[in-house]
Amino acid sequence: MSKEQYLKDLESKLNVVNRGIFKAEAYPDNALDEIRSLHQMVSARSNLSPNEKTAIIEELSRLRK
Repeated sequence: MSKEQYLKDLESKLNVVNRGIFKAEAYPDNALDEIRSLHQMVSARSNLSPNEKTAIIEELSRLRK
């Protein structure tokens, strides 16, 4: 999957209001492995707590350019 696909899938699974954080162009190419890891973690879970969603979004924010 591409960075764009991972982020689009995370966007739908996390169901957040601020969709701007999921714009692929805001992430450097070297962030792909970490985005992939976050995607795998989210995909493995059927439900995420609000705290888990917040932590994932904070991690995505940290990865941005």
